[in-house]
Amino acid sequence: MEVVETAYAGHAKVLASTVDLNKFPDGIICVGGDGIVNEVLNGLLGRDDFEVAIRLPIGIIPTGSDNSLVWTILGIKDPVSAAIALAKGGFTPIDVFAVKWIQAGVTHFGLTASYYGFVADVLQLSENFRLQLGPFRYVAAGILKFLSLPQYKFEVEYLPLSPGTNPELKQQTEKCYEQLSDGGKVSWVTRKGEFLGIFVCNHFCKPARGLLSPVIAPKAQHDDGSLDLILVHGSGRLKLFCFFIAYQFCWHLLLPYVEYVKVL
Repeated sequence: MEVVETAYAGHAKVLASTVDLNKFPDGIICVGGDGIVNEVLNGLLGRDDFEVAIRLPIGIIPTGSDNSLVWTILGIKDPVSAAIALAKGGFTPIDVFAVKWIQAGVTHFGLTASYYGFVADVLQLSENFRLQLGPFRYVAAGILKFLSLPQYKFEVEYLPLSPGTNPELKQQTEKCYEQLSDGGKVSWVTRKGEFLGIFVCNHFCKPARGLLSPVIAPKAQHDDGSLDLILVHGSGRLKLFCFFIAYQFCWHLLLPYVEYVKVL
């Protein structure tokens, strides 16, 4: 066993992309939040031997400011319980999704969610307060961005899951879809206009902190080969405020300007 303390942002990605897999066949354990797990995942998938590297188990001991992944998937919040679970062994398969920036030619892999609009801006702004405020940086960034709320205009195309079709649970060793096709009973759907936010979720995204522990995508499953898309239509502070108040009580899907669909 070898213990390495990361020294800078992106260090875990570098380590995962260069590690000798033969020396550590049992896996990599991440001590931190969702960010370090994401770095390790992208480091493994960025290797030339990624088909071998992705089979390496990734363990999580949650000590970060955001531990949504392990809390949502395994129901574990504290480091001690996570360490005991790792010692007992066992594996939990989880889907991996990719986001590709076509102009830059960059592909980023994720396990949790991808955000666009207000929440994406808040997460980006919060990094400026990471050292000073820790987990409270999200509140500070949210207030600042709310007071200077811009208008967000997007064009979204998605391939919905066929009506009446249940997501297919795949075997742990089975690969996901090689490519998307618009064959069958459904075709691509386009939504264009103003959106307060767009959420693409790989699981139901339950925050580890907070009193109510609301979930953004209650129908999502982490190993069903599909994603859950939530479109928050419109603009303005009032709609945004109502959305986040409703979200705290898991009522956000009842709002008339919120659209929820399972997609491939």
